[in-house]
Amino acid sequence: MKLLLVEDEQLIRQGILMKTDWQQHGIDEVRQAEDGFDAVRIAEQFRPDILLTDIRMPRMDGIEAARSIRSFCPKVRIIFMSGFSDKEYLKAAISLQAVHYVEKPIQPNELNEAIRNASDVILKERQIDLGEEASIPLIKREIAALLCSPVFHADKLERLLPLIGAEPDHSYSCASSILKWHHPLEQSESVLQQLESAALTEALHCFCTMKDDFHIVIHLTCRSEESFLFEDRLERWIHDVSHRMPKVPGFHMAVGRQVRVMDEIYDSYLSAVIQLQRSFYEPPNTVVWKIAGHSNADAFQLDERRSEAFALSLQKEGPDSAKLWLADLARDIRNYPDTQVAYTKGLYLQLYQTVQQVGKESGIPAFKQEAAVGTFAALLYACQSLCDLHRLLNNELDVLFNYLEARKGNSIIRHVIQYIERNYRNRQLTLTEISEYVGVTIPHMCFVFKEGTGTTIKNFLSEYRIDRAKELLASKDLKLFDIALQVGYGDGEYFSKIFKKVTGLQPSEYRKRIADV
Repeated sequence: MKLLLVEDEQLIRQGILMKTDWQQHGIDEVRQAEDGFDAVRIAEQFRPDILLTDIRMPRMDGIEAARSIRSFCPKVRIIFMSGFSDKEYLKAAISLQAVHYVEKPIQPNELNEAIRNASDVILKERQIDLGEEASIPLIKREIAALLCSPVFHADKLERLLPLIGAEPDHSYSCASSILKWHHPLEQSESVLQQLESAALTEALHCFCTMKDDFHIVIHLTCRSEESFLFEDRLERWIHDVSHRMPKVPGFHMAVGRQVRVMDEIYDSYLSAVIQLQRSFYEPPNTVVWKIAGHSNADAFQLDERRSEAFALSLQKEGPDSAKLWLADLARDIRNYPDTQVAYTKGLYLQLYQTVQQVGKESGIPAFKQEAAVGTFAALLYACQSLCDLHRLLNNELDVLFNYLEARKGNSIIRHVIQYIERNYRNRQLTLTEISEYVGVTIPHMCFVFKEGTGTTIKNFLSEYRIDRAKELLASKDLKLFDIALQVGYGDGEYFSKIFKKVTGLQPSEYRKRIADV
């Protein structure tokens, strides 16, 4: 509801704005104007539901402004404010059918009462304007809520069903379903309309309501004489709805068993609740109905030896083995849809703790944080399907093995540098010799070293040798050829060429420069 406040005295205007609880009266938007002329200009765009205006103002008074605004906003409710007991103004207020007349100095209680009266009038007018067409969806929502109750409210249904053109004798074939969204649904009204539209296509009565931010309950019925067609219609409705529903944020829909009379529809609703728990084991955006393909009625149990195999794959066999183990687990759990979701989530939490333990034992700092378990548990609790759980734990495996791989890479770099430091004087030093010491292939060793240091092993060796040569050049007693031999070069000319490439100076120039210093 929108209100336009018109007052030429700024202090009074600000006082009203600050001291009035607008939301209490259903007013969610307030604009202000300094005089009648300004008010008319603003109202042309704003289209207020309530006009709260002073009477005596410069340029255009409140009476004239109200008349002008009423000409293009005929339903606007007017509240006049004035400190003048002028009969002519009071007559004008009456002729404009003002809701209230508030005397200045304004009393908050009196002003609140005037605004409340105006908003009540507007709400009643809107209810009348809605008419039968708009009231039908509200009646259907009420019927849907009644059908979710374990107590069958025959008297209320007998009063409500005829209002939407349905017979009150309850002789209907019925089925209930529950649509669960993986995150709170924003466009709920649009989804409700899609569900009802799909039902109308199949000549089914549809009663649906939002149970909460995540769940929509849908009851479908048809006359008992058409019950032989009900299952086919229901199946087509399911197919239609599964294509109409938005794939984001993701959903599962569970359809309960068919019942023969409306009095038993709560049984169908309960079976839909059970089906919805089973839907956790289905891929996102699917409908669970008659899950006859599942032969295992028992719950899944993870035995100790299988759990130990997971820990072993983390410690010794690497990421491929661990991820294969996890994929096999998800496949096997999916075959037991009667497994309690809480058990499955608890199982994945245990597996995560196994991953954490391996990380701690490997000395990885990120896995020593106790708060990490709480964070993971919160994410795990929010998972809406087995697919979500599987993805969540897979991500943790990636984190673990990325750390281990990085550590392995650091170890390779450290061993390469260590070997060069010990053997740089060897003129025959080769990549083959270094790779044999490190224990990895030449291509892998070169890739890891370049990724970790930003330079090649060959360049690092050259720069290391030149750094050692710089130290030796400080001694004037050593000949350049002797220095070249000591740092792994058998050719003095080649040594000078590499030295200049690295430092920009010939060895003799470098020696002279440090001597001058």
